[in-house]
Formats: sequence, structure tokens, C-alpha cells
Amino acid sequence: MSALEQRNQRHQVTSKAKWSTAARGGEHTAGVIRFHFRLRPLADVEPWGDRSLHWFALTDGWYWIDVDGHTLFHHPSSADTGQPSPVDYYVVRLWEDIQEVLPSLLEPVPADLVDRMTSDQDAWYRAGVEDTEAALDWYSGHVMYTSYLAASPHILWWRSVADRDTITVDWRHPTESGVDCTVPRQGRASVPTELFLQAVEEFDRELIDAMDRRITEIEAGGLDPDVRLDIAQLRDEHQRRSGSLAAAMRHVPATDWTAVRKGAARIFSTRTQ
Repeated sequence: MSALEQRNQRHQVTSKAKWSTAARGGEHTAGVIRFHFRLRPLADVEPWGDRSLHWFALTDGWYWIDVDGHTLFHHPSSADTGQPSPVDYYVVRLWEDIQEVLPSLLEPVPADLVDRMTSDQDAWYRAGVEDTEAALDWYSGHVMYTSYLAASPHILWWRSVADRDTITVDWRHPTESGVDCTVPRQGRASVPTELFLQAVEEFDRELIDAMDRRITEIEAGGLDPDVRLDIAQLRDEHQRRSGSLAAAMRHVPATDWTAVRKGAARIFSTRTQ
């Protein structure tokens, strides 16, 4: 049994059917999710400033997420971007950021706090209120890092088990930037938790396998000789990263729900004054 399955059993996942859900700015579609990526051909990967490469840099490529008929980390067609295109960056960025939020997003959120999370998201960013650290830390654990993008969307993940066991993602671009990387630029979609976990596991497995093939290509002499790279260290790092998803899944938050609720109440009380 995988670490994802063991973690999921703690919360009694029972839904096995694909289902439809509404999303702001979009249509009803099957509740499915997939993490896509393509690695740039090794010959086209640019070494860093000192002509060096490492595991992170070797994941140079493109990536995007399809969720419930919508697309995240994908630029729509526009005057700035031309044809629709996925984000062009290091694939490990998406892989690491999903693992970073996994422990928090797999902890089911009580219904009253889901309302707090989504009713006024600006309140969480403008909270200059004392005794709210527990609430702010809890909320930030559900926010996906996107600051490396020219136009950074706000992407929030959470799990609900009240009706069905689902993972929901909410996204929005806070300003008009001309380089959006979500289609539509604002929306929300939910998928069964079991399907989400399968997609994460598949993404992890596919990236690790692709990088294993890339390292084998390097070991066979696939890089220019002037590129600085420690192959033994690269293999060691690959081995460590192969176990990082399991390590992320072993981390279970010890959320103090009383403190979170008190902090959230203080944050939102200032919005009504």
C-alpha cells in the first residue's frame, strides 16, 4: 500500500465514481484531474551561469494542470502570448509545490472554515490583527506558491468530507496583467479525493521515471563536455527525490482548530467594522 493510500484511509475515502461539479466561469464536466509535463530535449537545456547543471535545472520544460475541464498553469491565446501555451519553467517547481501543500490540503476542513477560506480571500492577506498566527499559518498551508510567475494567480486547495470526499481548487488572477496562466482566469473545481491522489502519484512516478531516463542519457555522454555536472551527486539526489512524496505524506498537521477559529473570527471581525 502506498503512502498516499495509507494517508487517505485515515479519512475513510469512499467515493470511487467520477462526478460533475460546477465551476465559476466554466461548464459542468467530469470531475477529473491530471498533471501534465514535457521535459525540454537535453540538447536544448541551457546550463546555468557557471555552465553547470543539476537535478533542478535538468527538469527544464513545460507543465500544466487539467482539472474538471479547466486548465491551470497554461496561457490562453492573447496578443502577449500568441498561441495557447503551457508554463515554460522547471517542472520540479510544480512537483515541489504540490508536495508542499499536500499535508495541509489532505486534512479535511470543517464546513464553517471553508466559508471563511473562500468568502473574502483578501481578508487573509490584509490581516493586521493580533493573535491570528494559528489561523494565518493554517490558511497559508493551503495556498500554492506561484510567485515565480510573471502574473501570479492565487491558487487555494482544500479537502471537504461533509457530503462527498473531495479536493477543491480555487484560483483567481488578482489583477489584469495580460499574461494570465489559468483558463478561465477565475474559477473553482472539485474532484474526488481518490482521483486527486491517483493523479499526484502518477505525476510523481512519471517525473521520476523521466528524470531517470535523462540521467541515463547523461551517463552515456549526452551532454557537452564543457558543462559542469557531478553525475554521482546527481544520482544521489535523484534517489533522495524519489522518496520525497512518501515523506510529504508522512507529515500530518496537528491543527488546533480552536485557535484557528478564534484567529479567523478576529480577522473577519475587522472587515465588518
